[in-house]
Amino acid sequence: MTGSALIPPSAPVQWAGCPFPVAPRCRTADRTLQAVLGMSRFNPRVGKTCPWEDTFREVDVAQSGIGLDERSELLYRRMLRRTNWQTRELAQVMKWPASEVVRAMDTLRAEGLVAVSADDPTAFRAVEPCIALPALLARSMHEGRSPQPRPVEIDRFIALHERAVERIEESADGGGHRHDASTVIERMVAKAESDVVFLVPRYVEGGFAFSRPIVDMALRRGMRLRAVWTSSVFHAHHAMVHAQWLAQQDVPPRMADSVPVSAMIMDGAAAVVIDDSHTPRVVRSASELDSLCALAERFWERGTAVRQLRRTPGAATTRRPRTEIVLRLLAEGLTDDAIARRLGCSVRTVRNDVAAAMVALDARSRFQAGARAMQVGLI
Repeated sequence: MTGSALIPPSAPVQWAGCPFPVAPRCRTADRTLQAVLGMSRFNPRVGKTCPWEDTFREVDVAQSGIGLDERSELLYRRMLRRTNWQTRELAQVMKWPASEVVRAMDTLRAEGLVAVSADDPTAFRAVEPCIALPALLARSMHEGRSPQPRPVEIDRFIALHERAVERIEESADGGGHRHDASTVIERMVAKAESDVVFLVPRYVEGGFAFSRPIVDMALRRGMRLRAVWTSSVFHAHHAMVHAQWLAQQDVPPRMADSVPVSAMIMDGAAAVVIDDSHTPRVVRSASELDSLCALAERFWERGTAVRQLRRTPGAATTRRPRTEIVLRLLAEGLTDDAIARRLGCSVRTVRNDVAAAMVALDARSRFQAGARAMQVGLI
């Protein structure tokens, strides 16, 4: 990068409305941050505005193509700026009538982009784009919606969001970044490859252990997903509803008399442990990971099936959409014939699925369809 692309070194800038100084930054990086958060332009040398205080540019949203109507996407972008939001706060900051906020919020909740906050059951939080947007694309493809989200735009939105988070974390003390347990776990589990284990000692409304988007993402990618809940968790109505849904996906939770720790373990390579105040702690230490993995295996082996979750004879589980499975096998390099044998269907059916997926993913070849599906987190 040439020297002209950088702001000359100087003392840290105090943003208007921000409680901490921010070091001079690269103009290109500033434009990246503006793009993902939909912010108006600002001058970091003058310090007239703060990146967390700027308003959205509606023209950016109108041209987005991630699969949401303009108002819903505006609200989603705003909600990504902090952990929890009350409806009245959103109405004030968006300058919308409360009824319009509720309408957009209902859309986002129905699409799995917004959930109840685990920290405050009267508030809402945005589900991380790396989890929510691939799920939105998968549903749109399965339901044959028109127009469909554009995979390239979803990939761009996720990448820009990740870049924005990095910029915020690098600035001073990382103020404004979302550090709640659900966000940390969503960002980590999106990188999992083969195995996810949940240890659940208590029911928390809106908690990560009861997140359908996380489960859906893991199953789309063909991961092994296991959960051990303490017996008291099953007494909560919403927890039991979630357990029934997990059983329909053929991944029912097991029950233990007690579970000593709230944690998510990913591929045996990393974990997130949640303390009593719902604060997440990322674990990468080999010794602590070994202990957690051993604990999880022991509780899983000793855990018991819940009678109410047992399938009745002849009852089928909810099958993953065939196109989703075809894409995963395609990405693994299998031929149409091999995929047809694996799924027990005709080669013609597989080819039709591949052709439909190529159109939905704007791919020019089978290889590109598989690669793009993997790139955007669809599989």
